Amino acid sequence: MYKILFIDEEKDTLEDFEEFVEKSPLKAKLEPITMFPLADLEEMIEKIIKTAPDAIISDYRLNELKTDIKYNVPYNGVDLVEEFQSIRNYFPSFVLTALDDEAVNNSNDVNIVYVKNILYNKEEGNAKAKFLDRVISQIEHYRNRIESYKRELAGLIEVMKKGDADITIESRIIELDDFLEKSIDGRSVIPSEFKTLSNSNRLDNILNKVDQLLKKLDEDGK
Repeated sequence: MYKILFIDEEKDTLEDFEEFVEKSPLKAKLEPITMFPLADLEEMIEKIIKTAPDAIISDYRLNELKTDIKYNVPYNGVDLVEEFQSIRNYFPSFVLTALDDEAVNNSNDVNIVYVKNILYNKEEGNAKAKFLDRVISQIEHYRNRIESYKRELAGLIEVMKKGDADITIESRIIELDDFLEKSIDGRSVIPSEFKTLSNSNRLDNILNKVDQLLKKLDEDGK
């Protein structure tokens, strides 16, 4: 089962999302978690990390209809998911909005923006299924990519330890190392230009961290 986190400033909308998932034919695969946005973006990011979702879905305007929260939210849903993706590279993230033109213009990735009306689709047809299908597809693609890169990196490190690595292999090791570090926590990434391939202990340490991440993903998905 995949944990999907939905963030909105209105309690009614959070409940609407839970109902949206409950009525979906995919509900057996999904565990919806709902949350109000916090006043501080950094604290919000830390709360999401502790919640450990498999995907994030956020309303776009988080500071608009505040009947259930009394504080100011100085960021929108695009700001939130892009900040989180700067820490977890390519993490499955989506923004729901009634203002799709505005959200698209403010986003670096137009593919994350979806029309919020899908929550209230009376026909319960293709729009609902396609959105949740995409959420699940993104989660699985993200996990598979991490696992694939981890296996590739482990194999190339063994080649390097045997002294058989050429410049192409060494460059690929750094590229894979960069991606896997950013999938764990982009805040602690060592810039590529400062990495040395002679330090195989550090690369082994990255693989150990990735093993821990994949184990956690497997546990959360059960």
